[in-house]
Amino acid sequence: YGFEFSDLVLVRRGFANFLVFKFTGSISHGKSVVTMALDFIAGCLGGCAGVVVGHPLDTIKVHLQTQNLKNPQYTGAYQCFKSLVAKDGIRGLYRGISSPLAGVAGINAIIFGVYGNTQRYQNDPNAIASCAIAGAAAGLSQSFLTGPMELIKIRMQVSNDTRSISHIARAIYHREGIRGLFKGLNITIVRELPAMSSYFVTYECLTRTSDNSPVSTATMLVAGGLAGVVSWIISYPVDIIKSRLQMDGVDGQRVYKNSLDCLKKGIATEGYGFLARGLTPAVVRAFPVNAACFTVVTWTLRVFDEAPSVVESSEVSMWDAFVYNMQTTESSVMLF
Repeated sequence: YGFEFSDLVLVRRGFANFLVFKFTGSISHGKSVVTMALDFIAGCLGGCAGVVVGHPLDTIKVHLQTQNLKNPQYTGAYQCFKSLVAKDGIRGLYRGISSPLAGVAGINAIIFGVYGNTQRYQNDPNAIASCAIAGAAAGLSQSFLTGPMELIKIRMQVSNDTRSISHIARAIYHREGIRGLFKGLNITIVRELPAMSSYFVTYECLTRTSDNSPVSTATMLVAGGLAGVVSWIISYPVDIIKSRLQMDGVDGQRVYKNSLDCLKKGIATEGYGFLARGLTPAVVRAFPVNAACFTVVTWTLRVFDEAPSVVESSEVSMWDAFVYNMQTTESSVMLF
């Protein structure tokens, strides 16, 4: 392939452990390209697995968030689950899944690309503050894809519209214009800043060791799950407002002028408790979603015999990504 591996070094940097392969020659062709492609595919499959595992609970969460308090359809998460299954079967729980599945690859690329680059360019990349800033930057960047994707998903989940993503997107565009597709973008950004920041900070704190030794797969699974739970608890009140804004006006006249108006009216009519409506399925969903994502990434690498030592030592992050440098004489590939 035009190069030879000469060294394998474990480096601690930021939120993950890096395996650095030192070699000579060019990496523009050959096995390195296959390796990088496999890394990306593993990350995408992990993200898709998380969506498949967590979407039913997400559907329940959205139904609880958007129901009319004066005439509620559901008394709780379990009753909502039974009603959806009785009405539409298991397919009802997976309504709207095509939208997040379609966007998961782009979202993963944005999150880890922005996070890694932002963290590395700070004065002290290993500092917790650097992780928080990099996480917030990643959240800001991916909001522009997450906003429209979740808008379509929510409308497919709550309504009986079974058309494709493209049909729903075109319908929104023809009815509301380009602004309609980005409805709720500002509140999405407000949600994603603390959500992604707290996620990476929690994960970093739970996986750090005094001697920088690699943690086990089980530890990383638990850390990833807990990081997701913490992230959702912190950002959930904002997610409530976002969901209501994105559904507002679908069935007729708009109820809310903006995010603040939605908050005021929600408190006035339902009390502060409305900010936690549907929190249980969201938190329950957070843990297995992250666990499933990491497990699929690990097994994908195992099946293709990609660096077995990396998998056994849990050197691959929960959502796989990669960073590489290309030089003509001495290069390194970092899988994190």
